[in-house]
Amino acid sequence: MRNGSNSKIPVTLITGFLGAGKSTLLNALLRDSRFAGSAVLVNEFGDIGIDGALVQGVDETVVTLSTGCICCAMRGEMITALRDLHFKRVRGEIDEFQRLVIETTGLADPAPILATLLGDPIAATVYRLDGIVAVVDGDHGDAHRDGRAEARSQAAIADRLLISKADRATPEDLARLRARLADINPFAEIRHMTLGDAPPEALVGAFDPDRNREPPPASGSDHRDGIGSVGFSLPPNQPRAALASRIALFLMLNGGRILRFKAIARCDDGQLWAFHGVRHVAYPAEPVDDCPKSYENRAVVISEAPPEHPQLLTELG
Repeated sequence: MRNGSNSKIPVTLITGFLGAGKSTLLNALLRDSRFAGSAVLVNEFGDIGIDGALVQGVDETVVTLSTGCICCAMRGEMITALRDLHFKRVRGEIDEFQRLVIETTGLADPAPILATLLGDPIAATVYRLDGIVAVVDGDHGDAHRDGRAEARSQAAIADRLLISKADRATPEDLARLRARLADINPFAEIRHMTLGDAPPEALVGAFDPDRNREPPPASGSDHRDGIGSVGFSLPPNQPRAALASRIALFLMLNGGRILRFKAIARCDDGQLWAFHGVRHVAYPAEPVDDCPKSYENRAVVISEAPPEHPQLLTELG
């Protein structure tokens, strides 16, 4: 899928539980020349081994690496870091960058972070969501998902799942983990990696229906882990404003149980539009250049309980 907001900087959100391998992945990416021209928001520089790659420090929160990557430490709210990075770029204090990667803490629920990215007026003007990638521990993934709600939320909300330490797990354990992840989030693409060897392409275009796979059936998963995913077909050729209003009402009536809502619809203006929502909040639709026919007029709802009032999505008002 190509997003119609081509002037906006694509953002990939990397999430994953403590020890899953997020920093190992970032360490590899920051030294990869193919990742040049990117910016990375991290919680602290101490989590990333940058000593040998440091070229210059713009200030105490921003450094430039030898590969051309810009590394920014979040010393406060994420929205402050997003804004500071943008304004430093505008003022010429740092180089231009074509992509932004945000690493969350291992205990973070990604839904509020996603809401900040989509809802802040400055961030929404400058950046666009390119996808959410969750790193899943191949050694301890099942235990984390059994014991921690954050780990289940991270897997459920992701567009792409990277199973780390795949070389340390048996084929049977990997198959069991893949099945568990597919049950929590049947809409996500699943890949393996060892020692952070995932290429930069693994982080690009995660929210991209132009993958060679069919969407799963509308029934989705059954919420047995407390979180589930379900897909709906949307009536075609609706007025965009009317569809946006019904999506907003659907989210409001579900009272915050929705971790993430995403949809692509071809409206009566002939244009494809992407719709996003987090909890009870709907965000402005953005134009999409194209996507496979099988993904047109489809919505995915990731929620903490089966969503109510689905007729708002599937039936014309």
